Amino acid sequence: MDPFALVLLGGLIALILWIWVLGKYYPGSGLEQLGLRSAREISETREALDAEDLDQMLAAHNARRRARGEREVTVGDLEMQVVEDMNEQRRRRDEYLADRELDQLLEVTNARRRARGLPERSREEARAEFGPQHNPSAGESKKDIEG
Repeated sequence: MDPFALVLLGGLIALILWIWVLGKYYPGSGLEQLGLRSAREISETREALDAEDLDQMLAAHNARRRARGEREVTVGDLEMQVVEDMNEQRRRRDEYLADRELDQLLEVTNARRRARGLPERSREEARAEFGPQHNPSAGESKKDIEG
């Protein structure tokens, strides 16, 4: 083998070993050397900043409430308000979906009733017959509903 190729190969092997030893025994991590942070450190920093933001917003909100003579709000109060708002949103969604389901049911029912020569069923008639919280998927078939 050519002596020049041996020198280059030896130099390449020495460089690779030097980089490996440097990475193995140098304190800290490679991310720190490059000025980067791990995903865990980033998420912990974000959580700390979010908690700080919440404290600042709550302090400002309570300062305005004190100025108006109202009682202060705690984090627990805010959490309860969020839970109540989410429950209200879920209730409204359920009502909307129930109304949509009733509309679809009436559309199909009335199409079949028209085909048979029967009068159409109104929304009020269906609510009176099945109640305001009717769920047709609870074991009844469309035949039972159409009458």
